[in-house]
Amino acid sequence: MGCGASRSKEDKAISKELDAERRRRRNEIRLLLLGPGESGKSTIFKQMKILQLDGGFSQEEMVKYRNLVFRNCVSEMKVLTTAAQKLEIPLSSTQIQQYAQWFLDQVPIDGSVWTMDVANVIKLLWADSGVQKTYALRGSHYHLNDTAPYFFENIDRFIAADYVPTQADILRTRIRSTGIEEADFHFADMNFKMMDVGGQRSERRKWIHCFEKCITAIVFCAALSCYDQVLREDDQTNAMKDTLDLFEEIANSPFFSSVALILLLNKRDLFEEKIKTVDLKVWNPNYTGGHDYDKGLQFIRDRFHELHPRPDMLFIHPTIAIDSQNVDLIFRAVRSTILRLLLGDVTPT
Repeated sequence: MGCGASRSKEDKAISKELDAERRRRRNEIRLLLLGPGESGKSTIFKQMKILQLDGGFSQEEMVKYRNLVFRNCVSEMKVLTTAAQKLEIPLSSTQIQQYAQWFLDQVPIDGSVWTMDVANVIKLLWADSGVQKTYALRGSHYHLNDTAPYFFENIDRFIAADYVPTQADILRTRIRSTGIEEADFHFADMNFKMMDVGGQRSERRKWIHCFEKCITAIVFCAALSCYDQVLREDDQTNAMKDTLDLFEEIANSPFFSSVALILLLNKRDLFEEKIKTVDLKVWNPNYTGGHDYDKGLQFIRDRFHELHPRPDMLFIHPTIAIDSQNVDLIFRAVRSTILRLLLGDVTPT
């Protein structure tokens, strides 16, 4: 009887130690957010701030995004009008051409000059048939942010004197990320630190600093819709090929040989629309699924899967990063996966 009581005490002590170890490991969760430029990494980072306990942006933080919204409106229209000139696509009238030249010559790209005149010219240019023809050639002939139409179509709201950016506006703002940004996020089932690393080629050499720390899992973002696009910094390289090359490098890195890799196949909504008219053959001639969304998604999914040396450590989720409800649902699954990894009970998806 004494022996049984002793074992009971030992079992309780062991159980207590295991619980303490689980809590310690949960409190040390570190997620490394990787991926090529413009894959949606920074949007996922913003979503964590919104979705965490008591999350969101304060009024003061939202006001600070005003200039970035203006900058996105101006810079993306400058990209469009410059592309129209380079591609020798005429605008619809001499007056519109004069407006475009004034816009290119006189309006600073940083959004520091935001007036009714600037806003109206952006609206006129966006409505122009020549600008629309230029817009249709984005990706394959020049690079334009996916969110550009959103900004052009909301100009009237942005010009209001009392305009304060919404969460939807903030999620769609784009600024080239450099260096490493990190923050602690708090959810009901888990606390974790997430590190967002600049995705452009020139930034990738900085990632090594993250490797020195203990990483629980990698969250790798890849844009499904980039298959017919070239890189912003290299107009000879297909963006999907670059994404797969980077994924292969990360998946086979000795630094990450025992680290789970969570692959977010982002921009699922844009991919679903694009594949209706742009066949995956423009990127990979081995594709035979035509304009079918499910077949196209599976083909891309398989290309990533075959590059990972440990399929049991790869977890794939098609994603829409600007959709908070979608990201919330996916990150519930991601957190569940991480917890199961910590407990040694996990099955790949």
